[in-house]
Amino acid sequence: MAGGTSYTSTGAPFSVRARRVVLAAGAIQTPALLLRSGVHSPSGRIGRNLTLHPNAAVISIFDEAVEGWKGVHQAYQVRQFQDEGIIMAAVNLPPSLLAMAIGRYGRRLAEVMQQYNHIVSAGVLVEDTGSGRVRLLPNGQPAAFYTLSERDAQTLVRGTALLSELLFAAGARRVIVPFGGVSDLLAPDDARKLRTRKVPPQAMELATVHIMGTARMGGDPIHHVCDSYGRVYDTEGLYVSDASLFPSPIGINPMETIMALATRNAEHMVETWTWT
Repeated sequence: MAGGTSYTSTGAPFSVRARRVVLAAGAIQTPALLLRSGVHSPSGRIGRNLTLHPNAAVISIFDEAVEGWKGVHQAYQVRQFQDEGIIMAAVNLPPSLLAMAIGRYGRRLAEVMQQYNHIVSAGVLVEDTGSGRVRLLPNGQPAAFYTLSERDAQTLVRGTALLSELLFAAGARRVIVPFGGVSDLLAPDDARKLRTRKVPPQAMELATVHIMGTARMGGDPIHHVCDSYGRVYDTEGLYVSDASLFPSPIGINPMETIMALATRNAEHMVETWTWT
């Protein structure tokens, strides 16, 4: 019998008992909840194998007004270099997020933001080859630890250079890249020269919204936290159904894969349900 204790808005505890519990709190909070609940995986891998698609934001400025908030959001991707672990996508950022992505302050930031209607923001997503870990802090809250590998850093540089070339071909007159020590690109030649430039990981301003793998599934309880249907090994009635299950990064936006896994696992749970 699985279950747990929660709290009302007034702080009063209450308990829920169920034959099966599905945990879907995301790849940060799912391992945190498992660890706080005292779940002991034979693999010792709860919270490990954190992957997250490092993402570099590229800001390009055009002479003509672009008005990127109009039309279909994130309608185009470039997958020509997917075999190298690189995907490019245009995604219009609202002013607050754009200001954060630019990585400059004061008058230098204001000078760019005044041209907001002329900006195309795009991103390079990299299928990472390294991994990190989610741990619990002394107060029980989760913290993610992740170090960008040198290999992935250079893939980001190459992808950013290629994306910048594309933006210049589309008419950009200036491209801002998220690498400390690298001046704004003003011409296609600047972008081509960037391809082979060495940029240390610590000089990169990166972000991510794709977090995966911290309760990964597989057929061996010695190496995996869950089986292929999300059942947590050695814990009766407990299942995981989110991106924590991914055994490796998938190189693309994980939303549809998460939905497919959740549907598959739910169908299997219904098919194998016993009512006695």
